[in-house]
Amino acid sequence: MKRTRVLLVLSIIALLSLLSEVSYAKDASLPSKRIVGYFAEWNIYIENSYYEVSDIPWDKITHINYAFAKIENGKIAIIDKWAAIQKPFGDDTWDTPIKGHFGQLIKYKKQYPNVKTLISVGGWTESKYFSDVALTEESRSLFADSCVEFIRTYQFDGVDIDWEYPVSGGMSGNIKRPEDKKNFTLLLKCLREKLDAAGAEDGKHYLLTIAAPAGSYNINNTEPLEYQKYLDFVNIMTYDYSGSWENVANHLSPLYMNPNDPSYPERKEKFNVDWTIKEYIRLGVPADKINMGIPYYAAGWEEIRGGVNGLFGTSLKPLDSTPFHIINGLIKSPGTDFTRYWDEYAMAPYLWNPLTATFYSYEDEISLKNKCDYVIDNNLGGIMIWELSGDYPARGGNTLTSIIYDSFLKDKNEMYGDVNGDGKVNSSDLAVLKRYMLRVISDFPSPEGKKLGDLNRDGNINSTDYSILKRYILKAIESIPVN
Repeated sequence: MKRTRVLLVLSIIALLSLLSEVSYAKDASLPSKRIVGYFAEWNIYIENSYYEVSDIPWDKITHINYAFAKIENGKIAIIDKWAAIQKPFGDDTWDTPIKGHFGQLIKYKKQYPNVKTLISVGGWTESKYFSDVALTEESRSLFADSCVEFIRTYQFDGVDIDWEYPVSGGMSGNIKRPEDKKNFTLLLKCLREKLDAAGAEDGKHYLLTIAAPAGSYNINNTEPLEYQKYLDFVNIMTYDYSGSWENVANHLSPLYMNPNDPSYPERKEKFNVDWTIKEYIRLGVPADKINMGIPYYAAGWEEIRGGVNGLFGTSLKPLDSTPFHIINGLIKSPGTDFTRYWDEYAMAPYLWNPLTATFYSYEDEISLKNKCDYVIDNNLGGIMIWELSGDYPARGGNTLTSIIYDSFLKDKNEMYGDVNGDGKVNSSDLAVLKRYMLRVISDFPSPEGKKLGDLNRDGNINSTDYSILKRYILKAIESIPVN
């Protein structure tokens, strides 16, 4: 009997070890940063940008924000029931309990359990009633309870609040109050409490995030230091610094300021990604909670007068937002009249057609790689994409998303050897690794130390790992060969 118990225990240990190795292998393909992609409900109605859940690059993102749900009678509600839960996709049958996009999200999450899905509430067109639901303790509780019921029913992993905007701004019909500034924080606090209570019952952690504005005026109408306490992360909308509402052709999402920008001083200083990110950090949001927003679309103007190849010129004919895959087609089409230019100050590309005086500001492969490097260098949490269908070329592929994924995957591999958790791989890590091997210390300073110290991924930390790390630090090898 005793022998049987021993064999049973050994079998369980072996099974757990095998499961651990399987999980470990899957984890190796996960990026080091968050990659949050917004999925637009309405794209199944757009011919040249048709996009459904099966088109999402599930293997290259970490979070999906479903855009959008609305507020109805103080509660969260579906906007388009046909698209969300009724339209048959794939192998749906008449008795499939949840069809539509929601059903597809549930189906694909079974294949990609590491990807988290969130329902995003509001957006530009559905922020009218946020002020009402945030107004009182009772209204906040009613809304938060409805969100919990919603994500349980449709199997989401959390809620994303996209209030555009508290106190002022947004669509003209939005309800706005001066007390929105404080009530926004209170709404998030209530949501956090309700989600945590539900998570305790359900045995999981429900996510709470927001889409945060990039403009200084709208930032000042919120309390970043206070509200960040209740959030898992913050998606900053670091785009739309310029667009169709203006008559000057300027950059959609510049990384830095261009000193030659003829705008008034405050705009020139603050209308760029770098200023926005640093402002949120200055106001108390931890860098690792911040996701930089990336536009998968272009802003454009035609019949431009003046400027430098259109940049900073004036126009009374703005163009609608144009998906990246269409912009990509303009550049690569034979005999195109468009020329790509690069603003070395803003680190942003733009297109110019002198025959029609047409200008497009957009994100391309080079500017996006620079932004990925910025995220890594500044220890930000990751990147948010608005929105995924823009990166869907007619011939297939995921040009921009692959750049983000590859950048963050490479960054993760390079962090192997960072056993002290300071974000760098250097002689300090070598010293810690040696002390651990000699049993001078019983554990690594970083919680991830044991994992990141196993450089050859054989399940052990020994002289082989020490040798690899030493060779990397001495530049004898260019990268740590993580298997």
